Amino acid sequence: MARPIRIEYEHAFYHVVSRGHRRENIFRRDLDRKKFLEKLEQTVERHRLKIHVYVLMSNHYHLLIETPDANLSKAMHDLNASYANWYRSKYKLIGSIFQGRYKAILVEKDEYILVLSAYIHLNPVRAGIVKDPEAYLWSSFRCYSGKSKPPHFLYVFDILEKFKTKRKYQKYVMDLLRDEKEIRNEEVYGINSILGSTGFIRRVLAGVVKHDLRDREVREVKEFRRLSAENLMEIIMREFRIGEDQIKSRKRGNPYRKLFIYMLRKHTGMSLRDIGELMKMDYGAVSELARYFGKEIKKNKEMKKMVERVNKEIRHRVLG
Repeated sequence: MARPIRIEYEHAFYHVVSRGHRRENIFRRDLDRKKFLEKLEQTVERHRLKIHVYVLMSNHYHLLIETPDANLSKAMHDLNASYANWYRSKYKLIGSIFQGRYKAILVEKDEYILVLSAYIHLNPVRAGIVKDPEAYLWSSFRCYSGKSKPPHFLYVFDILEKFKTKRKYQKYVMDLLRDEKEIRNEEVYGINSILGSTGFIRRVLAGVVKHDLRDREVREVKEFRRLSAENLMEIIMREFRIGEDQIKSRKRGNPYRKLFIYMLRKHTGMSLRDIGELMKMDYGAVSELARYFGKEIKKNKEMKKMVERVNKEIRHRVLG
């Protein structure tokens, strides 16, 4: 049987599953899982991925991945090869660690992100390891339920914004478990590695899904990447009549510094490390600041107006 074609485009969304060779364990100890998460964080940083959900079982793992740069194949090769090399060295093994190619299901994000997140988070329960997904330490569920702080590589906002509180998301997942509602294979794996509506599948096969303008941000982000850090700096200085020193000031609560970092992260191709070097910050702190500012602009009208003002000027310059 021919392998499914890898379909890649900017901001594509995937359910990825990778299993051990002959279904053998790829995680023997907690140390192995910690090392894998370290490798995952490095891969996210290197390839600018968004990891929405994860679970690490004994002989496989699941990820919900979004690829702003249309680079799933490169990123997954980097992740699995890096971890496999470490694993072989640690346990003095020869040969394959993973079972051939990982499985990647291209997903219509808005329609399936919630049911897929629940399916992945309930893996340890279905396997009989725990009765409550919150008791399992090696998935992202505890980050969604509020029991653990999300690691820098985990992007929780697209899912949590659909619920008023983290408790509401927890209830959503637990209701699926208590009601014994079966999540069917077609709700997880789709057909021929594509999961979505008939319209989505047709657009994918026709090669036009990347032109779907329902998510306007995809187009805008693509255009914004023409901008450099210097362009953004100039725009913010002009719009708010301030100097570079005010933008870079580390004074607590400086809104211009937060705005600049948020825009760099959201609208340029700069990595967390690049932004960190520019702003003299740890790259983890960059990620944290950008995330919190993203939440802040939803609540603070003045902050939101600042973002809209800069976005308007960016569109004017780039799109004409």
